[in-house]
Amino acid sequence: MADFESGDRSAEVLEEAFQELATILQGRRKERQYVQEKTTLFTNLLFSALQEAVYECRQRGLAELGEPRLIEHPAGNGRRALQIGIEDWGVIFVPLVGTARPNIRDEAQIPPVAFKQISGRIAVFIGSDQSTSAFYDFLILNNGAWFAWGYGWPRQASTIEETDFKLLALNLLSSFVKDIYITWRVRDETSLGDAMDARRRAYNFGLPGDEA
Repeated sequence: MADFESGDRSAEVLEEAFQELATILQGRRKERQYVQEKTTLFTNLLFSALQEAVYECRQRGLAELGEPRLIEHPAGNGRRALQIGIEDWGVIFVPLVGTARPNIRDEAQIPPVAFKQISGRIAVFIGSDQSTSAFYDFLILNNGAWFAWGYGWPRQASTIEETDFKLLALNLLSSFVKDIYITWRVRDETSLGDAMDARRRAYNFGLPGDEA
């Protein structure tokens, strides 16, 4: 009898362990789906607003802003990046695949609890060099809010629905034009190969606070 009861108890404990695991994973699945849906919504609204802002600027004679270009993401499933030319350089917005917790080392001024929750991310890069690092991020939080962080221009809106994306797009473009500096490399960093390469320009990039 004791052995029978022991066996029942063992089966009960195992079932409780399975149920606990299932509850955690099912909860995470719903959370990921919600964040991914919000990230897709934010991306579509941001990209549309940036495209419209650039087209309007070009119609006003600001030819320094190049035609926006959508680039298919290798992950497929409708994901695309957006490239915008600015004078003879440019930026590219890339929605990242999947979700993750924000990295507390970024020192973003978001509520501490947000660092324990998953979020979606759009990374922004200067140029198209495959080895370049992101200089700016959009984080789409699991409460439906979003946060932008990088090179001294943090910004937070309470919800996606309350955001004026056209104004955000214009502010972003203005910030890029004003705050991203192009400077010469020093002489001992200027090689003959670079000087003879038609793809190279006289400058490298510097952001506020960068030594460049």
